Amino acid sequence: MPSARDIAFIGCRLLALYFLYLAVLSIPQGLFSLSSAFGVGRPQGWQLIYEASLWLVLAMPILNLAMVLLLWFGAGWLSKEVAAGAPEAVSDWSPRSLLSVGVVLLGLILISFALPQIVLYLLYIADGALEAQTFQVHYLVSEIVQACVGIGLILGSQRITDFIARARRW
Repeated sequence: MPSARDIAFIGCRLLALYFLYLAVLSIPQGLFSLSSAFGVGRPQGWQLIYEASLWLVLAMPILNLAMVLLLWFGAGWLSKEVAAGAPEAVSDWSPRSLLSVGVVLLGLILISFALPQIVLYLLYIADGALEAQTFQVHYLVSEIVQACVGIGLILGSQRITDFIARARRW
């Protein structure tokens, strides 16, 4: 069986591939925004600076690519930090340790879905969207709550696993 550090390393690399997938998916929207910013009838060259919405559209693939670089090239360091107190490779996994890994995985999924949206909403706010009638703060709050739940699942995975084990015995 692989050690906890090996599993964390593989998880970082898989998460990096997921963020690469998200970045590739957002390329057509970025290209469309670039073509509309430099289209016919627009001042050439300076329109990119003044189009705040263009920066908001381009922020998502840039942030996703930054996460790819961080997770891919920092996988060794991240796995060492995450699995610092974990025991070395064991021959078999107990149900409690598998449940703990599942809780951490769920936390990572929640954070990976919430983090790009939070950054996008913060960019909207920086662009002055709070004065607009269409911006609703509860979307930002829901994404922040989702990220906090994900962080709580990651940091408290052992406590959650212990609670579930006690509840099953009860």
